[in-house]
Amino acid sequence: MTTTKRSYSQNLALLSIGFILFIALIYQPLPQDFPQPWKYRVICFGSKLVTKIVCKLENIYLFLANANVLFQSYVLENLNLLKRIEAIRLLYYISIGCFQIRNPQHQLKIYDMIVGNVSVRVYQPLEYGSQDLMPAIIHFHGGGFMIGCIDTYDVVTYTIANQTRAIVLSVEYRRIPEHSFPSALNDSMSVAFEIFHNALRYKIDINRIALAGDSAGGNLALVITQHLIRDGFKPKLTCLMYPVLQFFDFTLPSYQQYLPRGILGIINQENLVYVISQLSGRVLVTHDMMQNNHTSINNKQRLYPYLNPQEYLPKHYQPTVKSLDMTENPLMTKTLEYLTTPDISPLLVSDQELQKLPIILLFTAEFDILRDEGFIFAERLKRLNKQLYHYHFNSAFHGSHVLLNGPLKFDYAWIMIEKTTEAIRKYL
Repeated sequence: MTTTKRSYSQNLALLSIGFILFIALIYQPLPQDFPQPWKYRVICFGSKLVTKIVCKLENIYLFLANANVLFQSYVLENLNLLKRIEAIRLLYYISIGCFQIRNPQHQLKIYDMIVGNVSVRVYQPLEYGSQDLMPAIIHFHGGGFMIGCIDTYDVVTYTIANQTRAIVLSVEYRRIPEHSFPSALNDSMSVAFEIFHNALRYKIDINRIALAGDSAGGNLALVITQHLIRDGFKPKLTCLMYPVLQFFDFTLPSYQQYLPRGILGIINQENLVYVISQLSGRVLVTHDMMQNNHTSINNKQRLYPYLNPQEYLPKHYQPTVKSLDMTENPLMTKTLEYLTTPDISPLLVSDQELQKLPIILLFTAEFDILRDEGFIFAERLKRLNKQLYHYHFNSAFHGSHVLLNGPLKFDYAWIMIEKTTEAIRKYL
């Protein structure tokens, strides 16, 4: 009897110690009004753990692939899940893409088609007649140009179509590391230009077309908007959810503040350097990129005025602004020079170029390394008296708006989508 009581007590003590250690392991300080903080902490911890595991698996994959020439083809063909990117994509799909909910009462016709030689998923409201021209949203998904697809974003694009009653075209562009820059841009441009050139064929009102995207997709949306304008087309608006706007300055206060925290467990310095390397065609990218040594001194002098944080950032974000480091790494400045071009850094353009933009709907999140470039973009537009709707989610983190269903659901994600679609309905 005593032994049994002691074993129960010991088990309870061990469980308590284990629980306390787990809490200490996953704990990270968060803003006081952060929504569902413990769910977020668990996601971050799980993502970090999975990332470490798949990195180890990838090392095993590379070892096996190089160990035996006869065995190599089998490994490459049959053990793809040992590759880091394939494992991450699968887990991302299982976590988000599996939880799509469609309601027949929403009256949407959903089908896949080819537009401009690119696969596109179409969400078409059924209330339009055969002769009606529909407002349209061309949507580019996020995911660091690497993960995400029309399947994992299905609930987002479905909800946008339902709440705006516009036809939504979700673009399945090519991703890294299989396809480096500018593959994603070329695919996305192909779709956008096809729609604008042949709007009547698709029963789309050419005067009511919006381009939209989040993160990397927001980058594509703005870059393509600029290209369309240069070619004489006039998008009605561009809707951007925490977009990537520049690859010039990685020392902005939001990078300093949030990159070390590993947003969602995967947005950290190591993964950012990895993404830049893959985006650039698997070239050597060293960690001094984070001190902006990937940019030549000439380009620093020429481009810094376009995003000077001391000029454009709100005062309460400025105390940690770093002065521009006027050094460069010649090993990177040539191979990464494209990162400072408007085709991937749409913020690095003159006021004359920004003046031509259509209505901009901009959504930024506080817990986000991209926060500051969003505010800089907004301030530049305001000084040009451009029509801008800027809404800042004080209690949101990067990528949170896709967590609409399933075990990773964040209630705040629905608020973010509703704010977005409300603005689109108003301005489109």
